[in-house]
Amino acid sequence: MKNRPPRLARRIFKLLSGSADIDDLLGDLDEWFYHHVRTHSLLRAQLFYWKSVLSLSFSYALTKRKRDVRISPYSSVFTIDIFGNYIKVAWRNLYQHKYFSFLNAFGLAIGMSVSLLFISLYSFVSTYDNFHVNKDRIYTITSKQQRDVEELEYSTAPHLLADKILAEFGGVNKVVRIVKAYESTVKTEKEDLPAKAYYVDPEFMSVFSFDMIQGNPNVLAAARGAILTRSLAIKLFDSMDVIGETIELLDGRTFQIGGIMEDHPNNSHLSFEMLLSYSTISESKLRVEDQWSNYPKQYIYVLLKDGAISGDLQNYIDGIAARTYSNLPVKVTFSIQHLESIVMGRDLRSAIGVKWEASGFLLFGIFCSLILLPACFNYANISIARALRRSKEIGLRKTMGGVSKQIFFQFITETLLITVVSLGGALLIFILIRAEFKSILVAGSSLDLSLTWRMVGMFFMFAITTGLAAGVFPALHFARLNPIQALKSKINTHGSSMRVRKVLTICQFALSFGFILSLIVFSRQYRYSVNFDFGFEHSNTVAVHLQDVDPDRFKMAFTQLAAVKSVAFSSGLLGVHSSFTWVRTGANDSIEVAQLFADPNFISTMNLQFLAGENFRNEGWQGERHIVVNEEFLKANNIDTPIDALGKIYRVDGKDLEIIGVLKNFHYMPLQYPVGKFFFRMKPSEFAYANMRVTSMDAFDMFTQMENEWKRLPTEKKFLGKYFDDELDEAYSTYKVLLKIVGFLGVLAITISLLGMLGMVVYTSETRTKEVGIRKVLGATVTNVALLLSRDYVKMMAWAILFAAPITALIANRILSGIQYYSIELSVFDVIFSALILLLLGIMTIVFQTFKIATSNPANILRTE
Repeated sequence: MKNRPPRLARRIFKLLSGSADIDDLLGDLDEWFYHHVRTHSLLRAQLFYWKSVLSLSFSYALTKRKRDVRISPYSSVFTIDIFGNYIKVAWRNLYQHKYFSFLNAFGLAIGMSVSLLFISLYSFVSTYDNFHVNKDRIYTITSKQQRDVEELEYSTAPHLLADKILAEFGGVNKVVRIVKAYESTVKTEKEDLPAKAYYVDPEFMSVFSFDMIQGNPNVLAAARGAILTRSLAIKLFDSMDVIGETIELLDGRTFQIGGIMEDHPNNSHLSFEMLLSYSTISESKLRVEDQWSNYPKQYIYVLLKDGAISGDLQNYIDGIAARTYSNLPVKVTFSIQHLESIVMGRDLRSAIGVKWEASGFLLFGIFCSLILLPACFNYANISIARALRRSKEIGLRKTMGGVSKQIFFQFITETLLITVVSLGGALLIFILIRAEFKSILVAGSSLDLSLTWRMVGMFFMFAITTGLAAGVFPALHFARLNPIQALKSKINTHGSSMRVRKVLTICQFALSFGFILSLIVFSRQYRYSVNFDFGFEHSNTVAVHLQDVDPDRFKMAFTQLAAVKSVAFSSGLLGVHSSFTWVRTGANDSIEVAQLFADPNFISTMNLQFLAGENFRNEGWQGERHIVVNEEFLKANNIDTPIDALGKIYRVDGKDLEIIGVLKNFHYMPLQYPVGKFFFRMKPSEFAYANMRVTSMDAFDMFTQMENEWKRLPTEKKFLGKYFDDELDEAYSTYKVLLKIVGFLGVLAITISLLGMLGMVVYTSETRTKEVGIRKVLGATVTNVALLLSRDYVKMMAWAILFAAPITALIANRILSGIQYYSIELSVFDVIFSALILLLLGIMTIVFQTFKIATSNPANILRTE
């Protein structure tokens, strides 16, 4: 509309008026404006409007109004006394309505407890590696390999790159090379003890800020020098006075202890017990080209000079990668990653230590929100439902001069008070579930979730934020109530507020249904995985970890047992894990292939099916000469039939190996991965497991005999043997964790929803007692009344199921296909069963209260009305 008062003039007038009431003045100005538009012109009306605004802005009338507002006992100016009054009134109201206050506080406490876990976890993880003095200038180098269409990102980088950086890049201060030890078991007089070890450059202790207790960190510059942590020194020698002592590893190498250091802090991504001199590692026998392509367990850390720009280092290593890999079959690019972004950075393969992916935190945060939001919905629902009971209080406050701001802050204060009370309950639940939460996480042992003042402060701020989120909608609702209607108790409880309450309730039950359905689906997925046909025989098979026991001596001892029918050896457990290697298929082509080292008895023991060729020959080992491949290996090398593959030779780890057999595809890895290229190799030095086919009805007696036979072998290590089925079951322990997490969160979500429903049913029953009495007088039965009071809630649960079923199904299918290649499909029966569980829980919650009202005496009800 063109003919309207100038907006800028109105805004200036409102700004200069402050908190004074000027609605009547604005009305007069508007009336004069439209009068001048009709009698004169638009321009003259606008000029007169501006003149009137400027005149009123500095008039005595407006000055008096602003002064009266400041001295009014109902002023909206916030003071300590007013806040104290808010607290007092809020506390009295909560105490007066103890039942609803308890429901709100308990629901919020449950909802907040999981969020406290998230806050404490983030509070700790965000401190990783912040204790290093030079943390701002330390970077690690990661790599991305591309072979054909496959692209993989690694935390590792070739150590040849470290040499070039140190020699050619001027912005670097120090470079540290680290090799994560494959095997670092230390021999002692009593038993062999495993220890986490890194082979490191002598600059390690000057780049990173780990505390030395005794000795000199320069011992790492000497050949076969070692630094032990305090805990390892005590574990090995039961003493700290070990400088000059010698330790021996299982491979026969000895190291002289030259220093003792404090155990690394829990918030260090570098996790070790022993540092060994890098010079101890023998020179690689691989060609230079292969060293650039094959660099497992190799890590590079760079300390830049003061003022050096990290981007210059990135440009330098980009150039190195472009020049080095231009003529190699594999293409590799390098990236720098800041020290403090390693733990919560990209999801890279072969991480050297603890890794907390940002995506995992995001998912956990979403779960916390899904539990917290229903608790906030409960509070809003119950508070709005009680508007009729509190309408006279609100109307009286407004009639006595209270403004909307004061009503708003009164109810916000009430919400904050109940939220702070809920924080105490949430903190108690947090303490009770903290240990179980740590046990679920893979890296839980390194977590420190102890309460600190910083954490308590974060908890309190979270509680305040939750209170504001839960209370803002009810507070706005109450602040907008008309005082005349409020005093007459004529508040519309069936309009928009009722629709909002229904939507919130439906969302709560939709979430509960989602958790129930997820629990059923993950349970089915777990059973599907452990009962899956892997393509080999794993029942009645016992797997034993050899732990460096000679395979021949093991076989001679255990074949004497009546329960043992056959013994086979392998480097890993089939269907659980395998290693990978690169196979040269041409002058400049290589492919990555999964492998397992096995003896001639292994294929027959696991009942694998030959399509062509033969098994490894059962003769004295003369050196590695053959491989037995699967069907996928043939497809990758464009071999049409199994017969055509026999006799073909491939270069593997510097040796020419001939295909002598082709097997039907089987699952050599967990079901998370599809069947890919694979072959068996034979090399006795790689054997780490014995796989025994057994026939025994008494498992306890059989394992007792095995343990007794194990003790006769030349080893002091504990017997580690399990049924193969149990090993496969442990391989899918992820689903057990998921079931535990989803089950726990589901119980919380359902509890919160049922608490909200209980509160709403109780309130509805209290407010509809007169209606119930009249209906019973007119002939309504108990069943009629019970159905009347409960049908709305059953309808809302039905709507929740219809709304949540397709969304939950889509999310569940995405998650299942994401964590496992071979997964189940969601069925209609899953949805029906989940819906029945939700309806049963909901009906059980409301049936007692509705029948209590339905069976009440109508004479007693109507007598008081």
